[in-house]
Amino acid sequence: MSTETNPLVSVIIPMFNSAKFISQGLESLLYQTMKNFEVVVIDDCSTDNSVEVVESFKPRFNTMGGGHNLHVIKLAKNTGAPGVPRNVGIQSARGKYIAFLDSDDLFTKTALEELTTLAEKFQAEVVHTDGVFTLWGGKAKSEDDIAMTDMNELTNPKNFTALYGRKKKLLAPILETDDVAKRVHKWLNPPAYGFWSTVLHFYRRDFLIDNQIVFADMVVCEDMPFALEALCLAKRYLITPNVTYIRRRRIGSATKNQLAPEKAFLTRMHAVNCGFNEFKRILMKLPALENLPDYRYNMLDWFMKQRIGATKGFYSRQPEFKLYEWIKSEFYADDDHAFAAYLFNKASLYLNRTQELEAEIKKLREEIVELKKSLEQR
Repeated sequence: MSTETNPLVSVIIPMFNSAKFISQGLESLLYQTMKNFEVVVIDDCSTDNSVEVVESFKPRFNTMGGGHNLHVIKLAKNTGAPGVPRNVGIQSARGKYIAFLDSDDLFTKTALEELTTLAEKFQAEVVHTDGVFTLWGGKAKSEDDIAMTDMNELTNPKNFTALYGRKKKLLAPILETDDVAKRVHKWLNPPAYGFWSTVLHFYRRDFLIDNQIVFADMVVCEDMPFALEALCLAKRYLITPNVTYIRRRRIGSATKNQLAPEKAFLTRMHAVNCGFNEFKRILMKLPALENLPDYRYNMLDWFMKQRIGATKGFYSRQPEFKLYEWIKSEFYADDDHAFAAYLFNKASLYLNRTQELEAEIKKLREEIVELKKSLEQR
């Protein structure tokens, strides 16, 4: 009879062609102060030797005792995004809690111990860390830079910059209000930096399963509806100033294939469409907001502005009529809907221009303040 017990935490890592960087993330897990966890790597049909690299770590994980087990799940078909692999990981996990790690990032040495201690102490279904460590001041380095794979560099606190979710740093963990409307208002006005990031959340697995919270099959921004749904449905949602995640930004190789402009643009447009439907689905599960149309509108409006803003580069590089044709052919094949495509295109164009002007105004105001200071010092 097996006496194996379930681990306390399952660390889920979606992976695609990460052979060069996955090793450092796994090393950061090997040195965790808490030992009772498992690692579930979901390979999204990598074409390099990522799986072999991960498999080579199995002896080191599986001989450490506790919940240290390393599992690799190979998907039959490439999904092109981390959402579906994460869903597979959640279903396959055995831990009481779920932590997410991207294949090119790391955890601090005490990350899992800190997060589980907080979750247990406050009986929280969600623990949201309010900050992240960025390496080298958030500066992106080339994939070929030796510092990108040097563990001494990656774990040296001198290279860490803490980036927090709000201007006024939290001094202690706090539980969110039970009022869902107040939660939504707080997070969207203005939104806290990093709120939507999957890797800054630590979840109780049964909470995700019982509430059927899953990542949408979206190529980008799949974390937005997931995080919102968890925020609205959790009975005990903890926000903590603990910083446990180490993010490294990298510049991809110039030889990598880039999406053609039309495909890249339509990929983002499909994310807008899918995300909009996801937000509507989530709102159907929130009776507390049923009689608050302004809150419902603000949630949808925030998402649309975020995603339309991601197309800014296309509106500055492509002729407007070309974008109109792309939208019409992909979403409005019927000529009767051509006017809808035109309106969407125009609205997007004006929204992007408005954002650009707001940024320019902000910069001018900052320059005026600096100029006044300079004159006062004379």
